[in-house]
Amino acid sequence: MGKIDKKEYYHNLRERWQQAKKLSETKEDQIKAIIATHGLNISNTGFVIVAQQLKEQGLKGLPYLDAKTYKGWIENGFQVQKGQKSTLSGVTWIDVKGKADNEEDNGYMMPKEYKLFHRTQVEAVAV
Repeated sequence: MGKIDKKEYYHNLRERWQQAKKLSETKEDQIKAIIATHGLNISNTGFVIVAQQLKEQGLKGLPYLDAKTYKGWIENGFQVQKGQKSTLSGVTWIDVKGKADNEEDNGYMMPKEYKLFHRTQVEAVAV
């Protein structure tokens, strides 16, 4: 990824987050209820980002119940089927530490994309 590509990539992630945040504010109570009911550990905005993709791709289910990271599926007793590619992604924010020699530079938050697999792409692991 070139310097311009990288800048555009992070700009697009931030833009995606802002659009989902606006949408999540219009359905805040409904989203909070779904998250609480299923005990999900995700923000309203993160939920909306994945829910939009599920809808656009015609996939059924809820974010983080029916769409998980590779590690998330493994931890729940499933294996991603051989050859499957992720078509879904989420966005989270990570803390980037500032330079140790600069007391005023406390760091910043940066968006990070992660890949998700839908339940149709996994199979139960035989015990």
